[in-house]
Amino acid sequence: MRERPTALGFASLLTLLAALHVARSADAASVARQCRRACRGEIAACVDGGGHHRACRKSVLGRCKQDGLTVCQGADGLNNGRRPKGSTTTTTTTTTTTQPGATTTTTRSAVTTTTLAGGGSPATGLHYAPNHNFDSSGSYAPARTGFNLADLSGVSTLNALPSGVKGLVWLGLCNGADSNFINAVKPFIGNPKLFGFYLMDEPDPTGQWNPLCPAANLLAESDWIHANVPGAKTFIALMNFGSTKSPTYANTYNPANSHIDLYGLDPYPCRSELGGCDYNRITVAVAAAEAAGIPLGSIVPVYQAFGGGNWSDDGGGYYLFPTASEEQQILATWAGLVPSPVFDYAYSWGSQNSDQALESSTELQAVFAAHNQ
Repeated sequence: MRERPTALGFASLLTLLAALHVARSADAASVARQCRRACRGEIAACVDGGGHHRACRKSVLGRCKQDGLTVCQGADGLNNGRRPKGSTTTTTTTTTTTQPGATTTTTRSAVTTTTLAGGGSPATGLHYAPNHNFDSSGSYAPARTGFNLADLSGVSTLNALPSGVKGLVWLGLCNGADSNFINAVKPFIGNPKLFGFYLMDEPDPTGQWNPLCPAANLLAESDWIHANVPGAKTFIALMNFGSTKSPTYANTYNPANSHIDLYGLDPYPCRSELGGCDYNRITVAVAAAEAAGIPLGSIVPVYQAFGGGNWSDDGGGYYLFPTASEEQQILATWAGLVPSPVFDYAYSWGSQNSDQALESSTELQAVFAAHNQ
């Protein structure tokens, strides 16, 4: 049998009330700090839209304290205070496709950010779209859509590029500056059409998912290129060792441990399990890269320009081929985060896995033609 609690004396009651007041004050202060951190983007968007800073701060923080952090963090609660400047709305479209013997209805929804001052595309003069870059006659096909950084591996192909197009040479080597690496790079030294070298695609410093690629090996390769091929840039596309909702690039590669110049991030946001696109996945990827020691100026945006086929994503679904409006929103989201990259990267010009890609979509080619020019 439990003992009946004894009645509190008046002094004890005052002590308890004081303790509760201190605890509530501490909780309120914690919520206020979290709201200030999470809502910086919303406050800035309000000010950019013509509001007074004090009024914007009071309004946004008031809603955050009342309704919770999701007011500023989006549906996933993963925004970490970084949002493109603008307002957000949710749109839903339904498409019905009729095939022999079957009718399929797909609903696509997305959070759309209306970008305020600053435009809707990252500002760069170099645009890259790899795979199937050369047609049967040897012509550089992506040129018709304004892509001017070619995917290639041979000197003769580099020499044949049209005026105004440079080459990003694929190497795919991670054994350090050995004789094989040096022999692969040497033929390009002094070529005026060379932009740089694509050292590796999603190298793995653990050896768990791809062949082991120590940062020290890439550092040796990057240092050799910098010493022997003046002006050439080194580039890798990073592997995400978390999920697209909660990404991490920690303990992988950055300028300090690899001396690589540029790092591609590929958080593809359009997925079947979402029924559309979650652009916040781009936002959290950029924040994760910066947290891992990669400066904003070294980040290369990788735009989703493929879908379907035999690819699967990390959410139990597959990648959706973006519509024109979704592609424009991908570009706008990146523009708010990485406004002036050294180059940008559309994946992919050519189909790689029975998927749709840029080469077969006049709709997306029109989007990129406008962006690239």
